[in-house]
Amino acid sequence: MSDGNLHNNNNNNNNNNNNNNNNNNNNNNNNNNNNNNNNNNNNNNNNNNNNNNNNNNNNNNNNNNNINKYLQQQIIVDQENLKVILYGSGFGSDSNAIVIQLGDITYQGPNVTIGLIDNYPVVTFNITRWEVYNGILKISTGVENYTYGEYEIIPRVISTSLPSGSTYTENPSPLLVGGENFDASKAGAEIFYNGNLLTNCNASEFKSSIPVSYLCQIPSGVGSFILSAKVASKYSKYNFTKWYDPPYITDIDLVFYRSDSLVTIRGNNFEPGSIDKTNITIDGVLAEIVSSNFSTIIIKHDNSIKPKYANFAFFLTVGGQTRLYSTSLYRFPSLYKPSIEKDGLYEMFLYYPNWNYMDFVLNGISVKNSCQLNPFPGFEIEKVAMLICDFPPSIKSGSAYFTDTISRLVTEILLSPYISEPSNQQINDIPWEGGEVSLHGKHFDTTRFDGSSNNLVVNYNGKNYTNYNLINSTFMTFHIPAGVGNNNYLYISSNINSSQIIKVSFFSPQITIDSIIQNDQSLVIKGSNFNIISKMTIKLSNIDISSSCSGDSTDITCGPTLPIGVTSGELTMESSGYTSTSFTVYLTPVITSIYPKSFDTVQSETLTITGVYFESIDPISQKSNNLQVLVDNSLISSNYINSTSITTTILPGIGSNHQIKISVNQIKFSNMETFTYYPPTISDFTQSGNQFNIIGNYFGINSEDNIVYYNNILIDSQVISTNTLQFTLLDNYSNGELYIQVGDQKSTNISTFLTPIITSISKKPYVDGSSIITINGKYFSNLNYKTQQSIPTIFEFTLDNDPSNPILLSCNYLDPISYSCKFTTVGYGKANLIAIKTDSSISFKSNSFIVSYQEPKIIQSTSLFYQVPGLINITVESYSPNNLQIFVSDSECTNPIVLLNKQIQCNYKADVPPNPNGKSLNITVISNQMVGINEVFYYNKRYECPNNCSNHGICNFINGQCQCSKDWQSIDCSQEKQLPLPEPIINDNGETILSGNNNINFTVSITYLREIDFNDQTVKVLSLKDIKWNNRTQIGNNESYFNGTFENDPVQVELGVTYYKDEESIDFAGDTILIPSNSMKYIILISNWNFSSSTNNLQVIYNSQTTAYYDDGCNIIWANSSSDVNQGSKVSESVTWFQLVSGNSAMDAKFSRRMFVDERVRMASVSILNSNDPLYGLTNQSDSYNKLIAITTPYFKSNVKLDPSFSSLIQPSTSTSECNKNKWKVPVIAVLCSVGGAAIIATIAGVIYKTRKNDKLKSKLVLKLKNLNND
Repeated sequence: MSDGNLHNNNNNNNNNNNNNNNNNNNNNNNNNNNNNNNNNNNNNNNNNNNNNNNNNNNNNNNNNNNINKYLQQQIIVDQENLKVILYGSGFGSDSNAIVIQLGDITYQGPNVTIGLIDNYPVVTFNITRWEVYNGILKISTGVENYTYGEYEIIPRVISTSLPSGSTYTENPSPLLVGGENFDASKAGAEIFYNGNLLTNCNASEFKSSIPVSYLCQIPSGVGSFILSAKVASKYSKYNFTKWYDPPYITDIDLVFYRSDSLVTIRGNNFEPGSIDKTNITIDGVLAEIVSSNFSTIIIKHDNSIKPKYANFAFFLTVGGQTRLYSTSLYRFPSLYKPSIEKDGLYEMFLYYPNWNYMDFVLNGISVKNSCQLNPFPGFEIEKVAMLICDFPPSIKSGSAYFTDTISRLVTEILLSPYISEPSNQQINDIPWEGGEVSLHGKHFDTTRFDGSSNNLVVNYNGKNYTNYNLINSTFMTFHIPAGVGNNNYLYISSNINSSQIIKVSFFSPQITIDSIIQNDQSLVIKGSNFNIISKMTIKLSNIDISSSCSGDSTDITCGPTLPIGVTSGELTMESSGYTSTSFTVYLTPVITSIYPKSFDTVQSETLTITGVYFESIDPISQKSNNLQVLVDNSLISSNYINSTSITTTILPGIGSNHQIKISVNQIKFSNMETFTYYPPTISDFTQSGNQFNIIGNYFGINSEDNIVYYNNILIDSQVISTNTLQFTLLDNYSNGELYIQVGDQKSTNISTFLTPIITSISKKPYVDGSSIITINGKYFSNLNYKTQQSIPTIFEFTLDNDPSNPILLSCNYLDPISYSCKFTTVGYGKANLIAIKTDSSISFKSNSFIVSYQEPKIIQSTSLFYQVPGLINITVESYSPNNLQIFVSDSECTNPIVLLNKQIQCNYKADVPPNPNGKSLNITVISNQMVGINEVFYYNKRYECPNNCSNHGICNFINGQCQCSKDWQSIDCSQEKQLPLPEPIINDNGETILSGNNNINFTVSITYLREIDFNDQTVKVLSLKDIKWNNRTQIGNNESYFNGTFENDPVQVELGVTYYKDEESIDFAGDTILIPSNSMKYIILISNWNFSSSTNNLQVIYNSQTTAYYDDGCNIIWANSSSDVNQGSKVSESVTWFQLVSGNSAMDAKFSRRMFVDERVRMASVSILNSNDPLYGLTNQSDSYNKLIAITTPYFKSNVKLDPSFSSLIQPSTSTSECNKNKWKVPVIAVLCSVGGAAIIATIAGVIYKTRKNDKLKSKLVLKLKNLNND
């Protein structure tokens, strides 16, 4: 808590009247005083902001604690001058028992008193003015001791003195500031001026080495300023106000004759620059201050100040200090110099005219409103004003006077005649015999105001005439005598003075040329006063062109051509009795012809321009003209031959209607002529593969100049040479036509015939002649774009071992780049394939494509146990049954026999050891010297069946699967067979769902494809939600095919799905799998996966999903799962079966132990993902149970093929009592590979009688579901 709070607030209340000059911003800092002191702070000075801010910062914390200080039983310290006041309680009543220690000084006895302030208990003690220092404040009452803590003494400013005797307004002043407790911090005090720290203060007076006063430099200013002191963090509580020297007036320079007259006040201690603290009144009227500095103030007086003989009272206030100055302002007006007349105006010059209160009377009439008073330039110091009067025409010369409220100035006004019309002071076109003219003006007076004669006459060429006709004082007519020429003059004269001189001219016809327009080689002259052409002579550059001219008095045309030799120059027109004239004519060049008018597109050629007025030298100025040739407004080089011929070089270009013209100094431009480049022509069209050449002429030299249209489609082309263009056509283009457009010119259309190109075949033909192969290539289109006629294409197939017997294939057109053909020829080795396309009776033969017969293609093989000889069945395609040889690795498999379904059976000794790297062994098939090799053979391993098939089936130890007896089912044959379910329903989202009682469903789908590195870290993940299925095909009732791709990834996913109504054994990659009845089996083929590393693996991830729980009316049955390998086991321990149970329903999944990787047989790796795998976070739902199963494949270049299968069943109820009164009727599960993957749905059919014991079970279950984690 800060000290001195409460008393400080009271002191502030008592001293508000002393703070009239404080800062306006003080209101924000002294919030406790605002309500009582708003009216006292209206005139506060802006400079005290910082000082009060600092004071208040020290005391704000105290203010917040005033109300509760006695409840807190703490001591609050305040200081009033040299008295320290302690607010609190528990002081007792004996002041002699109280001992106070401040720093090293102890206060007790008479120096300590106990009393009340505002009914609050206080203890006070007095400190000295000096030698008292800040320190720890401790209080002892004789009963208890209290340590207040560090206390800082508040300094006080008590006096100032001026060593120089003044506080200057113009320059800084020295000021001696004295005070108390400046040494409290032992570091001296800081002095503040209007709340700002004075940095130029030094201690100047000491008492026992203690500073008691400081000498400071006070900034210049006006009015008052506030001084305060700061010691340590404490500011003086009360401000010390000091005044600058007051203003002083030495003299006033007076000017009073207009409302904007200025008054100059001289003196000292004025406010410089700013005038916000200065105001001046004259006889109580506030004056406008124009400018102010330390010694001069300039003001404007107000219209309300009237002339008077007595003094005027000036009150000058600067910064709140006022001075009175009395002076006389009035001066009697007088004439400065004689009056003059100018342009009908009367000018007079007056000394000290007090025009605001003055009247001007002429001939007894006030004419003040006809006059305007202005300063006389150059005589402002003399206080001279110029009076300009425009007297009314009715006013005559006479006596006048000026008068104000106290004086009169008498003068005489003599007015001269003034002619206002003609305003240009010139009279023209007077006939030679003379004529009457009208003169308008004013002061055409024959008498003056007093009736005396004015002797008004008209003077014409020095002779006075009185035969004028005076209508009134502003209008007369006068007859001009006969005469000639234009040097005549007249004016009006009186006894007083003469008017201005008017020039008089007699009429003479003047030929006038307004304009000359060149139109090709002719000239059109427009003007006035043209005589009859036959009587005129028209010359241009001193050559008479009159014979080529015709026209009337305002328009003459000379042409269509002008005489030879005419150049730019002066055109003159002369005629007897007319005043001749001339006009400067600059002729524009005229092009009459160019040669040639057509040009090559690739070579430069010379063009000759013929015409007239090709002037290389300006005939008028004799300066060189800059003659330039412009083609399409671009300058090109040229060669000047003469005034009628110029040559230039036309560069290679394209297009028609190019404009050529001649420029003279980039100012004048000739007419334009046009030329063209030759249009493109095509002479030949050639093909080399998919590159095509156009042979012809007049192509553009830049590729972008040539636009090729093939079958009306724009084709990009390149310039190969000046007469050859090359372009590439897409594979699907057909015969048709093409043309070229170069610039805006188009060639003729030519017919085109494209030679077909064979690029590939979909597969090699089988040696047994059983293949249907797609032939791919270019330009197989069967329709001519131009003629819309069909184009037959045939394919010839010639065996190398029978070259003289080409075989015609049976083919079907697919699209412009492919045919489907039957290869029925039995053979081997190589052959040649060509396509022949015939259009318009012309045949075009393709390239010869070399075809190799497919060597024996080994697909898969059955297995034996190692070192247990026996028969193996090998699935082989493309072989001849003759001369067969078969090897497993390097061990021959003897006595090969051809079976059905492309199988060969042979006797294998099983003597080749298994591959230590886990890969399959090679099987080699040799047929007709053609050798086929593939890694497809694995030895059998012995696998135990689950629960030994529960004694309801036979165990197949080769694959570890049970073949259950007739009435039993499930992985371990432990469940009685139930009635089958309906076939599954497939929705548009790719899910297959079978619904049963109580909505128990199983759903299986491929959800993700994930690439992982050798550390099992994720490299890339694709969600099957993002796949786009390009093909959905239903094949019969039991098979479906799906083909899909992703938007930004090349991978392709193919699904083949087969529904098995009855139990059946199938062979996949040599692994025999038993498919239960009402099951789904599908083949998954994944191609074009771009691995980031050859050491990475791909995971095909299935989600098996069902409801999280099932309520059978008696119990809550939670979903669970099991498999032959524990969850999270290593990849090498492959899962072959998996079971998912929900309620009394179960789903069985079987996985082959093998897979095809790039057509090689490899061991499969199937695992159940741990529940902490990140993919669960993308899959789990609060009311479902999910298990993610990953089939992990090794790196592959082309594709991988997988073969899982799924089935489901219903388990009998185990409930007792009423729950088993109605035995379940159990249907069988159905499985389908959906568009999104494989979906398996198990349903329960039948009626289940349920007994609800407690509805609260449901609400408890909902809470459990929210926190459910899968096993």
